[in-house]
Amino acid sequence: MKQHLRISTLSVAAVLLMCGCSHKEENSRQEPKSQVKEAVKDAVTQDFKLYQGAKDSLKQSEEKHKFELEQTDKESK
Repeated sequence: MKQHLRISTLSVAAVLLMCGCSHKEENSRQEPKSQVKEAVKDAVTQDFKLYQGAKDSLKQSEEKHKFELEQTDKESK
């Protein structure tokens, strides 16, 4: 009876130890994934902000040239 209790206790301890270790491995695997995800998010966001800036700059330039063309048309008339 005592030997059966010891074996059962050791078995439960081994299972708990294995579960605890596998949980740490999952966390360590998730950390690089989250770091990669964050890096990709930053890269995409940076490219998007760059695109938005260029788009806004182009819009301002077009408005400026349109205004200048209208001014020269008025002067030529």
